[in-house]
Amino acid sequence: MLIIDNISFSYEDKEVLENISFAVKKGQLLSIIGPNGCGKTTLINCILGVNRITRGSMTHRGRELDKMSARERAKLFSYVPQEKGHIFPYTVLEIVLMGRTPYHSIFSSPNGRDTDIAMEALEMVGMEGFRDKLFTKLSGGERQLVVLARSLAQESDIILMDEPTASLDYKNEIMFLEMVKSLCLNKNKTIIMSTHFPNHSFYFENHNLDTRVIMLADRKIKYQGLPSVVLTEDNVYNIYGVKSRILTYDGNKKHIVPIGGTENEKE
Repeated sequence: MLIIDNISFSYEDKEVLENISFAVKKGQLLSIIGPNGCGKTTLINCILGVNRITRGSMTHRGRELDKMSARERAKLFSYVPQEKGHIFPYTVLEIVLMGRTPYHSIFSSPNGRDTDIAMEALEMVGMEGFRDKLFTKLSGGERQLVVLARSLAQESDIILMDEPTASLDYKNEIMFLEMVKSLCLNKNKTIIMSTHFPNHSFYFENHNLDTRVIMLADRKIKYQGLPSVVLTEDNVYNIYGVKSRILTYDGNKKHIVPIGGTENEKE
């Protein structure tokens, strides 16, 4: 569905991404992880068209992204950024209706069909009862669900998310991950999500999502593949310089066992 082939990107004379290649299927979730400054946001902005790549190609169903207009690209990709607290006091419905912008000219306004689509999107994320509330009065978790509804109203093939749970508390983080899981499994949405938390990839894989992960460092993809294959203790150390342990939990017992360990190695 989306093929990123050997792309590179530089800010002036500083190369940030070098020879990046991967492919994403419909209904798949791709998790991008790596340390601060490794190029996660830059990569997402290249796909969105905010950054223009210096080498390589990006294609969606055989069409080169760089040859598409901004309006065409906006119909293919929607975007969920990190939760931000500063915004004008629009209502929730007005925020979601902004997702319909690619389908209108600069002089036209949302119509009844747009409102119906926006309300359906709010219902998908469980926020239909908040339609007339001010976006600025919502909690961080509620705002992220509204922004997700805006991306659904955009009716794009692929949703790109840049660390969408970074500022959420534990409850809202789980709520958001559950919604992402539902979109992949029930709506066949394709999602590309950058995150600082390797556990997110395990979470999706363990819930039967078609999940892949790429690990960025030093401008390049160091590892990519299934989370259970790629997210090893050695690879995490090589990327982050942090010693970790990969553990499994048996819900029928009151202990956690290291992968490859025995029940005597309790933690």
